[in-house]
Amino acid sequence: MTNLRLALLTVLLCLAGAARAQPPQPFIEAADKSVPGALQEYNVPGLAVALIRNGAVVWMKGYGFADVASARPITPDTAFNVGSLSKTATAWGVMRLVERGKVELDQPVDAYLKGWRLPASQFDAKQVTIRRVLSHTAGISNHGYHGWDPASPLPPIVDSLSGKTGTGEVRVVSPPGTGFAYSGADYAIMQLLIESVSGLSFQDYMTAEVFQPLGMKDTGFGLPADFAQIMALPYGPFGELLPHLRYDELAAAGLTTTLRDLAAFAAAGLKGPHSVPPGRGVLKPQTIALMQTPQPHTRWADRDPYGPNPQYGLGYTVRPDQFSGQVGVGHGGTNNGWESLLQIIPATGDGIVLMTNSSNGSAVISTVLCLWRQWAANHSAAACPTIGIGAALDGVYLHQGVGAVVDRYRELRRSQPDKYDFSVNELNSMGYEILRRGDAACAVEILKLNAEQFPRDWNVFDSLGEALLKAGDKPHAIESYRKSLELNPQNGNGRDVLKSLGSSIQ
Repeated sequence: MTNLRLALLTVLLCLAGAARAQPPQPFIEAADKSVPGALQEYNVPGLAVALIRNGAVVWMKGYGFADVASARPITPDTAFNVGSLSKTATAWGVMRLVERGKVELDQPVDAYLKGWRLPASQFDAKQVTIRRVLSHTAGISNHGYHGWDPASPLPPIVDSLSGKTGTGEVRVVSPPGTGFAYSGADYAIMQLLIESVSGLSFQDYMTAEVFQPLGMKDTGFGLPADFAQIMALPYGPFGELLPHLRYDELAAAGLTTTLRDLAAFAAAGLKGPHSVPPGRGVLKPQTIALMQTPQPHTRWADRDPYGPNPQYGLGYTVRPDQFSGQVGVGHGGTNNGWESLLQIIPATGDGIVLMTNSSNGSAVISTVLCLWRQWAANHSAAACPTIGIGAALDGVYLHQGVGAVVDRYRELRRSQPDKYDFSVNELNSMGYEILRRGDAACAVEILKLNAEQFPRDWNVFDSLGEALLKAGDKPHAIESYRKSLELNPQNGNGRDVLKSLGSSIQ
């Protein structure tokens, strides 16, 4: 039996199993009760959520709106950009090449690339292997991707890797294999690898080798031709409409998919009904197991909002302590106006998929994820992710003003210190979002509150100085920049600003 026929058969078996499975009514009732209020509280237009049991999708539902102005609802067939969840799909594409003997995991990635090579550095490029690139342990520089207007021609991926698109040249910046450092550039390299080895465009290869065999008929890399009709509209933290963006770094950030398709993809990483193996005929079960296993020398360098204690496999985040000894794996995705999450528990066959069309979406995702974790862990004390306090305050600012924001912040910090993330970057990010709206006076009040909470953080005072300048308060801006330099004499930005203002450093 060919791989394609086997994959189609497994999809049909899973659908049959799902049809007989009964969705968990207590969880659904809890979601129906909690989600509408969370959407309103965190200023998020819509959410799509799917539940997986015993390796089969048993429930899907859309809440809220894909388009607020027209009241177009979210459905399981609404298309979303899923940001970094693109990496998990890309890893499946790479592992198809590994299984076919086209590439080897522990060979240098440079041996397979056409049109671009890693620039010379003090580090040995031969140690930058495919395994290490897939697991973010290759020492590659990190790059965020700004996206392109749909009307703009996309540059080739080699231009992005070479630093010609404004995101910086991709380089080896630390010893390969010695530590984990998440990098979108790792998967931009994987995009070129797939094109170099397969001879196909990245989009065509992924469609033929992964999406079609899994029955993901409404999934692809890049914006579909009819994106304006089928995709949700993305929104910012204050409910402002954002543009749909395209990414030439497709493998890192450019996947467009629906809840129906992404849930099928999530389930394919699990053992299915009738003992259908993980991989669903597209990848071998042992390959899936390897991808869901933390790779050597990994350590998580950044805070993860859906923690705890994540590590990284090959395209999957791995959380060893997720469910009282049961491992949780998956991936999150963030782009401007989009937040998504896929999480599965291989030992039980449970899983959840969540997609939102808002920069504040992680707050709603965290709310539903808490309900699911408690249910999936049989109501034991499963860890719930914290919610960024900024998301809880954006709507307050929008509807009640900055004074109410300060009062609400103090109230929540006192009454619910464990529910929200009160770290320094939360108010700092909110201050800058308000500053970008042109409301410098309110941004100053938010950043003053942050300085009150974190009086030893030099960057807080640097940010406050910037807002004070834009508000026209030069004397207090100088005072804030001086405080920043007092806390961090190496703050070159503060030093330069003070000089430009004609002020002495001391």
